[in-house]
Order: sequence, then structure tokens, then C-alpha cells
Amino acid sequence: MNFRELKIGYVPYLPDLSQPADRRRFPFFAKTNGIPFEIADENKPYDVILLTAPANLTQWLYYKRKNPSTKFIFEMVDSLILPSDTFSDLFKGIGRYIIGKEKKLTLNFRHLLIEWIKVSDLVICSSSEIKRIIEQWNKNVVISLDYLQNEIKTCKDDYHISGKMKLVWEGQSVVARHLLDFKEVFKQVNSFCELHIITDKKFPSYGNLINREVNNILKELPIETVFHPWEIYKNYEMLIQCDCGIIPLNKKNKMAWHKPANKLISFWFAGLPTLVSDTPAYIEFMEAANSKMYCRNTDEWVSKIKEIMSISAEERKVNALQNLSFVKQHYSNEAISSTWFEVFNMINVS
Repeated sequence: MNFRELKIGYVPYLPDLSQPADRRRFPFFAKTNGIPFEIADENKPYDVILLTAPANLTQWLYYKRKNPSTKFIFEMVDSLILPSDTFSDLFKGIGRYIIGKEKKLTLNFRHLLIEWIKVSDLVICSSSEIKRIIEQWNKNVVISLDYLQNEIKTCKDDYHISGKMKLVWEGQSVVARHLLDFKEVFKQVNSFCELHIITDKKFPSYGNLINREVNNILKELPIETVFHPWEIYKNYEMLIQCDCGIIPLNKKNKMAWHKPANKLISFWFAGLPTLVSDTPAYIEFMEAANSKMYCRNTDEWVSKIKEIMSISAEERKVNALQNLSFVKQHYSNEAISSTWFEVFNMINVS
């Protein structure tokens, strides 16, 4: 199939393609492989439309019914499909309609997602567990992770630890709240570790109605913290100056707990030793790489932080290079592109 002859419409996360998922997913694939596409217009015909989960799903469902020959790829890379309480479903459904994100009122947002899973020609997700759930309604499911190799311009090469061990956390500011659930870990390692935070200064709260200061979270942590403002492409310059990445997640938060392994992959591309919570995606990823650097409880977090600090610089380097080799083999730009080519081959556009 010559993909370059298809008329492809893409429904983005943000109209200007500035959202990380736009930057790291289909548009990057299309650009690097010379595949033309346009931002999908509901008034135009297409051979294929790639629909992202945050889109106006009721509007595009109407389009789908009017244009049954158009192939739809539904991308749902978060864990939105996991069952939630009735209030959350109502809040999402009604709330999205009130703020204009949906053309039609839907009382149960999860039911709308399930409907899209059923009518789509193929569904993209980002973890084995979510794939198993989706397959209840559609067997045509592909796991696809983010393009990350191209964002990392530099790699760690010095694994000596000078003074306190520098732990580092990087991510969206709204997720920084998870650090508060690991106060006991930070309390126990405070004497020999410091924590570097790379994120935005503020994070949205109460449905984006107000912004809160990240510094208020950092003040509550029983460990010396150093804040670094988040800047694309510059993050990794700071990241590789640290000694150990950490990705702690709260099991009670379903959305966070079922995130894919993208963050860990990016840390490994930077050559950074990294400890993670024992989420399904991280356990699966670590086991595939023959690594056990996931933590089930406070004792494991503390003991593994001590372990990384106690081994020699050469041992840390060897382990990091093994991890780097693993992600280069399985999650390079070429490897991610091969998955996207598989996606388009599977939808059988005539």
C-alpha cells in the first residue's frame, strides 16, 4: 500500500500540534516518512482519520455514520477506559459538553469511549493491560509508544557521585503531587540524598479553574529539594547531571498507575539509572530488559536507592549502557515507525 496516496485526516490533541502526544506520535511518523496529512475537517472526505481520545468524540461519531467508508484509527494512549465511579463518568460527560468539547451531551463518558472502540477499524493503546481490556470490544488493537529517541540530544557519561546522591524527578507539574505519597522514603534517604525536580512552576487544579504553585508541594517533602524549570530539549542537560531518576506513582490513582513506560524509556535513552514504582507497565518493561529496579514498598525504595549509591561508578555505567542498548533496540525511531506502518497495513484501505 502506498500510504502517500491516502487522504489522511488527523484530529490532534491541540490544534497547533504543540501537545507532547502530537509531537511524539503520528505527526512525527508522518513527517519523518514523507506521509502527507492534514488536520481533519468534518466537512471533508478522507480515506483515513486518526482520532485521538480527547477529541470531540460525539461530533466525529456523527461524521463516521455519514461516511461509513472512511477508515477510523482511534488512539487512546491513556487509561481512560478503566472503570471509574458514576460521579466521575457524569462529570466527564456533562463537563465536556458544558465547556464545548463535545457536540452532544453524553451522560456516561466511558460508554462513549466503548462505542468508539467498537466502531473503529483499529484502536491504538500504550500498554498490554489496556490492550486486554479493549479487546473485549475490538480485537484490532496495537500497542504503540512515543517517539523519544529524537528528543534526547545528550547522554550521561559520568557516573561518579560527589557529595549527596542526586535523585531527579521530571514530569508534568500536576503529577508532582504523587511525591507527597513517598514522604517516608524521602525522610529515610534525606541524610545522603537530595531531590531535583524538573517541571513547571504551577499546576492546574479544580478542572483547570485555578493554578497552584509546585513549590507548595516541595515544601512538604522531608528532603532537600532543588527546582529546575521545565524546558523542552534542555531537560536532559539537567537530567544527566543527576545520579538516579525516580518515577514514584500512587497506586490509588488509576490514570497514573496505568501509564505506559514512556518516561522510563526517555530516562534510559539519557543513560540515567532509574527506579520506578511497580506499575503493570513498568514491571513488564523491566522484566523484558532483565532489570529489577522497580519498588513495591517503602523498604524497597530505600534499599534500592542505597544499592545504586553503594555500587561503583563503573557498575552504574555498565548497567546504564545495558539499559541504553535495550531501548535503542526496541524503542528507536525506526522501531516505533515500524509499528505505525503495521497500523496502516492492518486497516486495509482499498
